[in-house]
Amino acid sequence: MTRRRSKAYKAFIYSALFIYLLVALAPLYWMALTSFRSQKQIYSMERMLVPRDLTLDGYRFAIEHRALFTALGNSMIISTSTVLVSLVIDILAGYALARLRFPGRNFIAKLLVYSYLVPSSLLFIPMFMIMSDVGIIDTRLGLIITYLSFAVPFGTWLLFGYFTTLPREIEDAARIDGCSYFGVLRLVVVPLATPAIVVTAIFNFADSWNEFLYASVILTRRALRTAPLILPEFKVGDAIRWGPLMAAAMAMTVPAVVLFMFAQRYVVQGLSAGAVKG
Repeated sequence: MTRRRSKAYKAFIYSALFIYLLVALAPLYWMALTSFRSQKQIYSMERMLVPRDLTLDGYRFAIEHRALFTALGNSMIISTSTVLVSLVIDILAGYALARLRFPGRNFIAKLLVYSYLVPSSLLFIPMFMIMSDVGIIDTRLGLIITYLSFAVPFGTWLLFGYFTTLPREIEDAARIDGCSYFGVLRLVVVPLATPAIVVTAIFNFADSWNEFLYASVILTRRALRTAPLILPEFKVGDAIRWGPLMAAAMAMTVPAVVLFMFAQRYVVQGLSAGAVKG
């Protein structure tokens, strides 16, 4: 009886995972299929989910749209810069909150969560005014600083939770050997926290890569536009070129998918080892 229950439980789990996988991959499959279909086939109800008579016209049109490659390059520069800068701040701030004792520590930790929960729709006007007064509106630097406003609180809170799970004895042993706080952080804590750091980097990269609202407000020059800002250009009047639009969306999706594939092992380790523990 116990063995039957175990088999039934496994069958239920695998069935649930299979259904979840179908639901998760359905939008990606639809986007990929649409990118290889002609405009006529897209509006046809016949065999909507079956690949047939595929074409590369959508990708040819997207490639000819040279602004797309410029936008992808801008997105890569801005997202990578945001991740690198935010990681330095996240590691230092997260470790300080996890190990140092100072007045207001708990308040600052809670404030990080509250600041991350504030909707971006409430902040884009103040952020625009600040960037305009500083004189860095319509620049990559201005958008990077704007992205840090949500990347740093999230990353700091994530690493703070992970650092609290690390045994203090290892750090104490390093201090006995003569390491300073920065030495312990660099030689002991950071290597142990690699999974959590990778998870933080991936989430911050994905948020910056896909962000639309702040980019549309901060950037006005076409040469500086990021990839999400280029996608609406595939709409001509009332007509939407779905094939080229989905081809451009696929090109935008590839870097994030590749990053997740290479860092999958660290993502699983980071999330399962307490990286989100508060």
